[in-house]
Amino acid sequence: MRARSAFLAAALLTLSTSVAAQIPAPPDATAPPAVDPTQPAPVVEPALALPAAAEPDAPPALPAEPAPTDAEVEAKKPEPPTPAAPAPPTAPTTTPTEATTTEPGRRLGDPVPLTRREPTLKAGSFMGGVRYGLVGNGPTRFINDLRFSFTDNFELRTSLGPWPTALMGRGRIGSQQGDFGAIVLEGGLAWFDAGVRLQADTGEAAVGARFHFEGSVGWAKALGDRFAVNAYAHYRERVSFLEDDGQRAAAIDAHFTADVLPNLALSAGLGFATTLGTPVREVVINFVETDRPGISHLLARDEGGEQSVTIPLTMTYGRVDSFDVDIFCTPRVFPEFGILFGAGVRFRLEPLFGEPARSVVIDTPPSKS
Repeated sequence: MRARSAFLAAALLTLSTSVAAQIPAPPDATAPPAVDPTQPAPVVEPALALPAAAEPDAPPALPAEPAPTDAEVEAKKPEPPTPAAPAPPTAPTTTPTEATTTEPGRRLGDPVPLTRREPTLKAGSFMGGVRYGLVGNGPTRFINDLRFSFTDNFELRTSLGPWPTALMGRGRIGSQQGDFGAIVLEGGLAWFDAGVRLQADTGEAAVGARFHFEGSVGWAKALGDRFAVNAYAHYRERVSFLEDDGQRAAAIDAHFTADVLPNLALSAGLGFATTLGTPVREVVINFVETDRPGISHLLARDEGGEQSVTIPLTMTYGRVDSFDVDIFCTPRVFPEFGILFGAGVRFRLEPLFGEPARSVVIDTPPSKS
């Protein structure tokens, strides 16, 4: 067995040696290629030599910069971004009305200047006023009125003497701040008296019931921010249950008002009153001017004459919107000289019902204080 294995190994070795001798050796990569003598030799052109690129000149050396100081470093620091200012609040849009609740520079409770007050009260408001003329020539004059408004354009008025002795309606068309101003219409029972007389009165025919009806028309217009004009015409008819006891009287007046300060106003005017075909039968004739301070007319039974021309002067002060006072002086210049001094006071409560009261627009700039 071993002899057979040795024989096979010797045979395989002999066979591999003979096969290896028959395989040609690989060509040498470093040896030059063989040249065929039958082919012409290739022409080799010499390579063109390219000029060498010129090297760029080296930049000149710059002088060394000095080190920055601390101040320069601080100055070069970027400033922090400024925060953007908040956008102003957008005013709420409101429906344009005859009056508004906002006005520049006015606080709650501040007075509305006299030239910017409407002839009628705001809706749901109450007002009580009294004017007392005591010092001067002629009899004492006492005028009081209580007003209540159902709307911005209509109100009722009465007087106390000491019980209610009057009932008049008052209406307004337009606005005092409008282009054509406001027209005021008023009418009703201005006064009545009935009862027994405790002392003799030679001026009256006898004791009896008498009713004084009155109607008036007025016009009010604001001029700019501080001025206003007012004009009124009155007619008064006395109805008596006694014979030869009637009376008819008329009056006209005009006033110019200026707001010296928002809470202080001055007013000057001209008034004329006369009876129409009858003597003056009342002790004094007090024409209704419920929205104006002072007394504009001096027409009395015991002063003689049936006409009167006056120059009413008034100063009105109102520290708050709900309360104001006035001092007035009414000189009579025809038919004979006379004068009357007095004072008045008014208070307002608004509103008693309905929507919140509204204030008229005032264009005066806000106060710097």
